[in-house]
Amino acid sequence: MATVGSEEEEEGEKWVKHYSSNHQILVVGDGDFSFSLSLARSFGSASNILPTSLDPFDVVIKKYKEAKSNLENLKMLGTSPLYGVDATKMKRYPELRMRQFDRIIFNFPHAGFHGKEDDIRLIQ
Repeated sequence: MATVGSEEEEEGEKWVKHYSSNHQILVVGDGDFSFSLSLARSFGSASNILPTSLDPFDVVIKKYKEAKSNLENLKMLGTSPLYGVDATKMKRYPELRMRQFDRIIFNFPHAGFHGKEDDIRLIQ
């Protein structure tokens, strides 16, 4: 049995911290899609990962310099990201309505402010 927090493999299952390659994983608001890509590379596949972005595709590509490459790699690893997904209105999306997920990941969301995101005053 694989242990949580390791990257052990048993019968094809791979674990990365709290996430298994056997989990159905929804990643909400992934920005440049680097988190989803990192997880997919660790698993060797993105077929169990559904990454989403609040921004439409054209905005993602303009906003983040690595996004296009990250998205191309995710597609090669077996997933098709969704764009324009508002996490507060998930039931409105037919692609999500009937799916069940083992893990829903919403990493530190962008707070919508202007300035540096690592400024402690802005984080507070």
